[in-house]
Parts: sequence; structure tokens; C-alpha cells
Amino acid sequence: MLRRIIPATAAAALLLAGVTGCSAQQAQASDCKTTLQPGALSDGTTVLGSFGDVPEISAPEDLEILSTQRTVVEYGDSDGYVAEEQSLVGVNMAFFDAATGDALFQSEGFTDPSQPPQPLLVAEETANPLSEAVRCSVPGDRIVLALSPEESTQLGGQLGATGADAVVGVVDVVSTAPTVAEGTKRGLPNGFPAVVTDEEGRVGVVLPPTEAPAGTTSAVRISGEGAEVTADDNVIAQVLAVGWDGMEQENTWDTGLKLLYTEADIAQSGVTYRAELTGKPIGSQVVVVENEGAANARVVVVDILGVS
Repeated sequence: MLRRIIPATAAAALLLAGVTGCSAQQAQASDCKTTLQPGALSDGTTVLGSFGDVPEISAPEDLEILSTQRTVVEYGDSDGYVAEEQSLVGVNMAFFDAATGDALFQSEGFTDPSQPPQPLLVAEETANPLSEAVRCSVPGDRIVLALSPEESTQLGGQLGATGADAVVGVVDVVSTAPTVAEGTKRGLPNGFPAVVTDEEGRVGVVLPPTEAPAGTTSAVRISGEGAEVTADDNVIAQVLAVGWDGMEQENTWDTGLKLLYTEADIAQSGVTYRAELTGKPIGSQVVVVENEGAANARVVVVDILGVS
């Protein structure tokens, strides 16, 4: 039976693993270097269906490989953002037992377009077969990933495979983006702190010499062009939180991207600013000023990078 679970390696590829800032400058595809190369199994695997279709595969029989391989079988938008180092890539993926062609896992996005793609973080410090498979990809790419024996055993076991056969994946690249907000800049309302970014997109805050506005208010500093965040989305974000006393409380530019859960879930954790992100486009930078009590006044700058 097809198991609709997120592989642990995919979850580990997500975020929360010591990500640093990246340059928002786009690389040319020819400048991006992949770490995985085509091989006999990835080249020899036939994929039925085109990008976006539920894939089926037929892999060569009795073919043993020693290392993980990657082959692009369908190319996407040549003008799309290239998933270079420090990129967030949204994918739909399916994994198969190479010997039988039986499906072990399939992203819900293949059959339900309303489901968000599963996020992978392309970063050297958190490299794994899934994230490296999409390095240098663009939206519309369909990639065959043939896992090494060791990695097949690990992932196959997580997906419920009972044998020791190779695992082959088909990965559709739905979206690619940098790990910084990019879009049209806007001015902030009076009373808000000044927010600046350096050449890498890293955020800084300059507080005004006034008291914080009462209550919770928010404004969009950078307007993205992605889909709007819903209350039921998990939000992938960069977050800088600074108290009105100037003390830094949180900085994911140092600690790694953060997953902000749904409005209902996040309310239980005390992350009060999650509701301010609902309705904002992906790719936006949102500045939130919270002052529900003088001792707790702070500013939170959130780069909305994606949803899951």
C-alpha cells in the first residue's frame, strides 16, 4: 500500500539546521555546480508521465550501483530561479522499489494541486541526497534520483520497504526561491522602527527614540509575489525579534530557518505574531510591533519564504 508520510530525510532537509543568510543575487544555471551526477541507474530508469503527472517507473534489472545518481529527465523554465546554495525548493516527489516498480511514497501534491509542495533546503551544511538532487534545478524540472545501497536501505526502511533493493525517486521541482524576502519595498508607518538589510539580505533593526505603539500592529516592508499565506499553513521563515530595549531575542539568520505552524497550533506556543502573516504573499517581509505590556514590547521582522 502506498504510504503517505514525509520521509525523515525529507523532514531533515527542511530547515532548522543552522542555516545562514545567502546572497539574493541570482546565479546563472551554467555557474551552478551539482554534487550528484547521472549514472547507469538514473539514466536507465524510464519514467511514465510528464511533469506534474503521477509518475510510474521502470528501472533496469539486476543493475548494482555504488553511489547516488541524479538525472534530469524533463527540463523546466530556463529563466527560472536557479536553486543554488542557500535556496528553498518546493517539490512533489515519489519513491519506488527499483526492482518491482512498486510505489513506496507519493506527495499528495501529485493528485491534489491545493496541497503545498514539500520544502527542501539546498545548503552545504545540511546536505543530503534529496536536497542535493534539486541543487541547480529550476521550476518545471523532473529529476530521477537513484539512491546508493546505503541510502536506499535507510530511506526504504523509513518508507516501509521490506527488501534490500535500490530505491529510485522521481522529484518534480515546483518552486525555487532564495532564503530571503525579495519583492517591492514599501515605507513603514510612523512609529515603526527602521529596518535595513545588507547585501546578503540579512536584516537589522534601528529602534526609534519613542515608546512602542500600543497593541499589535504589522506592516509589509517587502511585498512578495507568491500565493497568500492562509491560517492553516505552516510558514517557513527567517525571523529577527528584538526587544524595545534593543536586546536581540531571536535571530534565525544565525540559528537556521524557522517553521511557524498554523494559527491554531502556534497560538498554543505563545508565538503571537503568526496571525499577522495570514493573508500576506509568500516572498514578503512583514514587520510586526508587539506591545501588549510595556515590559514585553518588541519588533519582529519575518521573511516569509514558503509554506508547507
